[in-house]
Amino acid sequence: MEELVNPDPIEAALSACVRCGACMQVCPVYRQGRREELVARGKLALLKAVGQGGLAADHRLADLLSRCLLCGRCNANCPSQVPAKEAFRAARARLARSAGAPVLERLVIEQALPHPRRLDLLARAAGATWPLLPALSGLRLRLPGLELAAHLPAMAAQPFHQRAPRRVAGPPGAPRLGLFVGCLANYLQPALAERALALLALVAEVVVLPQSCCGLPAVSAGLEDAARQLARANLDHWRAAGVDKLVTFCGSCAYGLAKELPRLLDHDPAARRMAGSVLDISQVLAGHPRRLAGLGRAAGAAGAAGPVAVHDPCHLKLDLGVWQEPRAMLAAAGVELVEMAGADACCGGGGLFGLHHPALSRGIFTPRREAFLASGAAALATGCSGCFLQWRTGLAPERAVVHPIELLNPSAA
Repeated sequence: MEELVNPDPIEAALSACVRCGACMQVCPVYRQGRREELVARGKLALLKAVGQGGLAADHRLADLLSRCLLCGRCNANCPSQVPAKEAFRAARARLARSAGAPVLERLVIEQALPHPRRLDLLARAAGATWPLLPALSGLRLRLPGLELAAHLPAMAAQPFHQRAPRRVAGPPGAPRLGLFVGCLANYLQPALAERALALLALVAEVVVLPQSCCGLPAVSAGLEDAARQLARANLDHWRAAGVDKLVTFCGSCAYGLAKELPRLLDHDPAARRMAGSVLDISQVLAGHPRRLAGLGRAAGAAGAAGPVAVHDPCHLKLDLGVWQEPRAMLAAAGVELVEMAGADACCGGGGLFGLHHPALSRGIFTPRREAFLASGAAALATGCSGCFLQWRTGLAPERAVVHPIELLNPSAA
């Protein structure tokens, strides 16, 4: 499998790793199983064995490589600066081509995500199926992903993009911002997308970009042809919008657009410009503290009474350096905050990780749940759709789980 071990990211990681074990101290997956194949240096040893002919590049290897959240903690804490995250992403892509990805996963990612009309139909079908989940408890045991589906918000009767305005005027002379609405908000949380639009319109003219997945699920699955197709669509939408900045309210979408999109498009200058314009909504709103004054809603307005703890998604803090802004935004609005231990620790969601490895995912989440309950917070706020689902599944029905902007009331402006 020369194709698997010779691409630059894999070769660079294999050459740089000195097997010091620093990754063992920070890997959330390794902390659960304490087995060598669960940590970065162990996975790199597996890739080296493939190159030496001692291990087959098959479904078993694909399963072992999928036991990684791609959270980037190994990269961030490696004294040798081993690009492990990039190596595993590249290996997944090559294994998907050679050994194949799960059939259902491939169908959804390749045949639905790049085609909004098909995705609308799939979402409608899923919405009709979810109410039947309580009667399918035995099926949930055989298909662990359905356990997560049971905790999803109800499917919207009408997706946000089917009713949203294409443009909302802002204050005179304000910048022109593009709003990227991710899949979860479009189909399951249209009210959240409406709130994001209303809040941004307080400080800018807003153009709502057409619906398209950010491509991160395809990248995680190793299906990079589909990811590249989505990247091109998003670049076209951005070009047509003619906006100063591109804003999203999902940390994973922000990461996908800012980091993965230019890589997928071979660092096209236009793709680099688009990536450089990406902002999380908290970065925009935190820059207008006077405009936020008085907009804070009590946590009770979002489902519980009391202070709020903020969770820092991996993609926002580790990859994009965004973690102070959500707190500054909420504090300026008058929301009562309380810190919890390990606020920036991985919650174990990791996109497709929780679907493939639910037991590992739950184990990683358990200390996060305990830290939250010990904090005394009444609600948990997180700015990533994947983290939102993980916390909603792990905490329900004990505490409210919200997006930070759900604690802001634009109508009070």
